[in-house]
Amino acid sequence: MFVSYKPLLAASALLLATLPAVAAEENSGSVAPSVVNKATVKCPGIKSVPMTSDAEQSLPLQLVGNLACGSIVTVLTDAEGYTAQVRTNEGKLGYVAAMYLAPRADAPASEVASVPATATPVNGVVRWRAGAAGCDEFLSHGRHVESITANGITVQVSLQDSGWKYRANVAVSNQTGSVIDVQPGIITLDELEPGLRALPATDADRIARTATHQVLWTQADATPSPSAVSTQAGSADRLSHRANPTSDYMNPHMSLASARPAAFERTESVNVESIALKAVALKPQQNTAGVMWFARDDRAHELSLRVPVGGVVFDFAFAFDERGK
Repeated sequence: MFVSYKPLLAASALLLATLPAVAAEENSGSVAPSVVNKATVKCPGIKSVPMTSDAEQSLPLQLVGNLACGSIVTVLTDAEGYTAQVRTNEGKLGYVAAMYLAPRADAPASEVASVPATATPVNGVVRWRAGAAGCDEFLSHGRHVESITANGITVQVSLQDSGWKYRANVAVSNQTGSVIDVQPGIITLDELEPGLRALPATDADRIARTATHQVLWTQADATPSPSAVSTQAGSADRLSHRANPTSDYMNPHMSLASARPAAFERTESVNVESIALKAVALKPQQNTAGVMWFARDDRAHELSLRVPVGGVVFDFAFAFDERGK
């Protein structure tokens, strides 16, 4: 059951009204390159080094993993304290006692991987813009996905028009050191053009009870809104030159909905509730993904999908083509 969240909806309307004015200000401060420092894990008399989710490494240890001797890590933050925050080659984040890290100032260029850029929230909101720091886009099972990474959290979304409902695929990856709550009930979809209005979500159990075969059909796949694309490059060029590539956290079971089925094809065998996005307390290094359905307006052109998580509102800008209208 989706819960009411009236304060967020009120704030959402105000933010929508001010979207064009603040876009330049927000992204001007979020594209600074990250400083890259490599280090080698050294193990004096031990077989591996613990990496924890907390900087204090309090007991009992909250292990993210154990680093092998001689492995190379990227040092993200080091305040010359007891521990330093590092990222492994596999993308895991955690804290390691600084005494176990040997600087790699002489690392060959082939070993130096840039630290993935992150977006900077402004007033608790981070908006997707093509090519901006922390923003990525890619195709997943034929769908255009927008991705934002901020504060150690990556949120990825795609949006389709089934001809009956709008269907949003949402994925969240927690690379922070603490638990974050994912609440589908506060995720919102707003129509920006041609009119400004909220498009209510529909409960997954109601979708499951509906005698329609359009639950997973796709008549149109939303693409980035023109207002969120500052260059003249087409989507194909942007996808082939991704500035901030991320992993694909989308639900792989959604591949069956990449096109509209023929009239005789049916989808009753799909367990809607099993693929729906669920409320979850997401632990560090965990991912979740699922589907939501929203009211449809066949006139809608530009839309804003907002995912509040970890104290930040991740705002995604989408557009549908005119679709023959």
